[in-house]
Amino acid sequence: MTIHDLCEQARGTACACGALPGCPCACAPSHYHYARLARAARAGLITTEDFAQVICDADVFTGLGTVTDPGVLA
Repeated sequence: MTIHDLCEQARGTACACGALPGCPCACAPSHYHYARLARAARAGLITTEDFAQVICDADVFTGLGTVTDPGVLA
């Protein structure tokens, strides 16, 4: 699928910005939040491989981002 196709599929789910399914995200026109694409992958609207394509093509991960392990905080 193209990035356009993936964004169109992602419109089938709500976004963290408050956009309802079928509605555009509350950001610049023709832009989609990565959270919406993640939700679309979780809902099965796009594959996890497609989601990986989106975030890798956009160079979202620069190698400096972190994930907090909640088990260590206990």
